[in-house]
Amino acid sequence: MSTPAAMARALERRRPSAQVSLHRIPAKTLSVFTRQWSSLMSAGIPLVQAFQLLGQSAVGSRQTRKTLGQILQQLQQDVSAGSALHIAFQKHPRTFNSLYCSLLQAGESAGILDTLLLRLANTLEAHAQLKAKVQHALIYPACILLVACSVLTVILIWVVPQFEAVFQSMGAALPQATQQLIHVSRWISQWGLPCLALLTCAAIGLHRGHRQSMAVRLGWESATSTLPLMGPLMQSHRAAKWALTLSALLEAGIPISEALQPAAAASGSAQLQAQTAKLMQHIQEGSSLNVAMSKSKLFPPVLLQMCAIGEETGSLAALLEKAAQLLMADLNQHIAQLTTLLEPLLMVFLGGVIGGMMVALYLPIFNLGQVF
Repeated sequence: MSTPAAMARALERRRPSAQVSLHRIPAKTLSVFTRQWSSLMSAGIPLVQAFQLLGQSAVGSRQTRKTLGQILQQLQQDVSAGSALHIAFQKHPRTFNSLYCSLLQAGESAGILDTLLLRLANTLEAHAQLKAKVQHALIYPACILLVACSVLTVILIWVVPQFEAVFQSMGAALPQATQQLIHVSRWISQWGLPCLALLTCAAIGLHRGHRQSMAVRLGWESATSTLPLMGPLMQSHRAAKWALTLSALLEAGIPISEALQPAAAASGSAQLQAQTAKLMQHIQEGSSLNVAMSKSKLFPPVLLQMCAIGEETGSLAALLEKAAQLLMADLNQHIAQLTTLLEPLLMVFLGGVIGGMMVALYLPIFNLGQVF
């Protein structure tokens, strides 16, 4: 029989920790928060008072403001109790990633917290802009495909059966194309819903696996990297985030051996995270960063060249930032090419499919007209 003390301990284990936020703070809100915090620190506002002011001026949705307020209250308690700033922030990993905490630690150690907070805000905004550009490139084709699939579903489930009833009343032999279309319509009507449910479950499982399993993320990135148009776009996106983050960390005075892991984590790339251990090993063995990077196929040539020049001239952080800018320009070019090519290709493909279905439906009627 459980004692009251054991029951209390069990309830305490089930109770969610006050130090872990369940609602994710949007990147835009986090960058605004960081920039406001930098301004308060530059004005000489004490840290605890700055947290209070930030909680009062939080932006975003009601849930976002509530979550951020709870986090700030916990941060005030931890800092007032003597906890180091970056240690207090590490208790909220869903909101503050390793890049954020590493720069906070560097700012605390060097006494330039306001400067690094401003640099961090710029980095977060650049990350958000990169993500928005990629999403913008994908939204329009996805909307076209969604509308097209809806139209095709309506035709196959409701329109084709009505034509089938007319054809049966005619009693004439149907062309091969019409027969195939009717078979597809019957199959969709019978198995479409179960297949949709199965695909939905598979998509949910893949999404959860992508978030929780490094192996799933590696497999997904390897598959998407080989796509003709999307592959170069995603590689430029990940490399730009990696270079931009590493530049910010090096600019803050963090040694490269300690900066590589947060940079790979901030890039969101499982491949770069897996490659980081090899990079650190090569550097510990005496290799330069450029030589270590050249042994992998994940880094674009422009990034390797800039890294080599930066190591030779002692300005690695500045040239990594320049490389990130060049990669972002390349990303913009890929997005423009993707948009320019996909729009007409999708229109031609979908027009051909729908037009072919209409021809298959009306072909028996045309043949019947020729008979009479």
